[in-house]
Amino acid sequence: MTAFSHVMVDLETMGAAPGCAILSIGAVAFDPVNGRMGPDFYTALSLDNCVTWGLTIEPGTVLWWMRQSEAARNEAMGGDQMLPLALADFAAWFSEYIGAQYFWCHGATFDAPILSAAYQCVGRETPWKFWDVRDTRTLYDLARVKPDRAIGTHHNALDDARAQAMAVVEAYRRLGLVPTTCAGAANA
Repeated sequence: MTAFSHVMVDLETMGAAPGCAILSIGAVAFDPVNGRMGPDFYTALSLDNCVTWGLTIEPGTVLWWMRQSEAARNEAMGGDQMLPLALADFAAWFSEYIGAQYFWCHGATFDAPILSAAYQCVGRETPWKFWDVRDTRTLYDLARVKPDRAIGTHHNALDDARAQAMAVVEAYRRLGLVPTTCAGAANA
């Protein structure tokens, strides 16, 4: 297994603040420099179990979900994974299986804080360090790119993670953060 140091994470939730219930966790390992996509992770959680652990449901988010596609709602609401097991599985995948360091998410104030609060709720540490969180929104603004939401089902955590990772690769390319292979560069 080749280690990947970057992982794009996307959550589907029942709220927008730390402490809200998590419906699903999607993640994909990737290399922003060479554009390679690696192994992925997906789990759909039991909403009842999240509430049992003290995570909350925000009424406004319930209304928001009612306006999403049937495919997205069916995928998001169909989980049965218990919160502690889902978090343990993600931690094992992130740290041990992938060997990741950088935790990318679409906005630094959503996925990472919500997932961190869930880890705290079950008495576990996050598998990433807070200083390794990376924010796509800032990068996308700088590079003038957007994730291609036509890939897969929008608001499916894994499909969104893949689209966001591909947009980071494109942003790196546009910003010149990838090595060039121009033979004449040495003579310049």
